[in-house]
Amino acid sequence: MEDEYLKALMEISKEGFNEEKWLIKYFELYKSTLNWPDGLPPINRCNLIEGTLRDKFNSTYSASLSEFDYKLNYETKTLVILN
Repeated sequence: MEDEYLKALMEISKEGFNEEKWLIKYFELYKSTLNWPDGLPPINRCNLIEGTLRDKFNSTYSASLSEFDYKLNYETKTLVILN
């Protein structure tokens, strides 16, 4: 799994990087860093260890997502970027 986090993080530095497409592409991977109870908003897992690729990916994804207007569907656990 660490390889997947590294691949996603490395993609950010590629020429022609599109942040919105990146967020959509790696949303499933982002969900692997969360606890998401049915019908409720997601929360970060308590076992995110500082300095790991998983932690770095989670914080990078969260920071990027916060730059957009978006909606999370708590029932289907999906992401819709509004802008």
